[in-house]
Amino acid sequence: MVWIRAGVQIAQTIDSAVFDVDGVLIDTTGSYRLAVIATAEYIVGERLKLWRRDAAGGAPLVTLEDVRAFKLAGGFNNDWDLAFTFSALCTAQRREWRGQPEEKLRLADWAAQAYEATQRGQGGMAWTRATVPASAQPDYTLAQTVHDEFYWGAELLRELVQREPRYVLDAPGLIRSETVLMPSTLLAQLAAQGTRRFALITGRVGAEVSWAVRLLHERVDSTYTARFPTRWGPSPFEQIVPGEEIAKPDPAALALVAKRLETGAGLYVGDTADDLALVLNYRAAYGNDQPPFLAVMIASGIEAEIYRERGADIVLPHIAALPEALQQARS
Repeated sequence: MVWIRAGVQIAQTIDSAVFDVDGVLIDTTGSYRLAVIATAEYIVGERLKLWRRDAAGGAPLVTLEDVRAFKLAGGFNNDWDLAFTFSALCTAQRREWRGQPEEKLRLADWAAQAYEATQRGQGGMAWTRATVPASAQPDYTLAQTVHDEFYWGAELLRELVQREPRYVLDAPGLIRSETVLMPSTLLAQLAAQGTRRFALITGRVGAEVSWAVRLLHERVDSTYTARFPTRWGPSPFEQIVPGEEIAKPDPAALALVAKRLETGAGLYVGDTADDLALVLNYRAAYGNDQPPFLAVMIASGIEAEIYRERGADIVLPHIAALPEALQQARS
């Protein structure tokens, strides 16, 4: 169901649409999110021997719901940070916090605490570092490296990242499960409505951006012919801001894109708390000094309710509903 905040009006043509990639244009439920879980299992189970997978189908160490809860908390757009955080929390609960109240808390409980810290401006890795005993925190480079080995797999790690696997030597590569969510005609539909400038703001870095750009480039059909040269290859998106340039939710990312696109009015489409915070931070930081942007969120169920409460302008169940939503908002 498309939801539009009461009173939201499009007083002028929205000429620019800026998109998050993962969870909006590409389904990464079976790639990045599983890589986060696999990293925690490897560090806590294989490296530290504090957990063992139950062959009888017992409770997993971390679930997709746990990942979703921390994405809702904000501050964990970076999956390396989240893999580190889960590894640290699960280690402490099995070692440093044994016999203490913290041992019994669910990861959803920790996510609620992380959200409260985010509201105070102390969320994300700052919260993790302050909350978990230092002795339970893994080496960050280890978490990052293991995550990438699960994500890329040995073959693509060698081919695209030019690195030999060190820990997960035979990983097939969760990246291969990624599928494109963006309809092939989406950009053409938006262009027909007057939205003709497109950009990406993504937490991806390096070769991850090139992979996504290639997938999206191949997806767009011939009804939308504009292509732009980028350092990641030809792209239907005129501007791309990766995680290593400006990390969300820093509003400078949206201001930079607006300047490069010469935006009059735009929209930003995301699916996590940091995506919504990007737009809200942009408004707070720049006010009327920068072009206005609508905050569009892809969510359903309880997540949709949460984003409505937090200030989203439009909430969609799928990116395919965006042209319809804009038509509704205009009318």
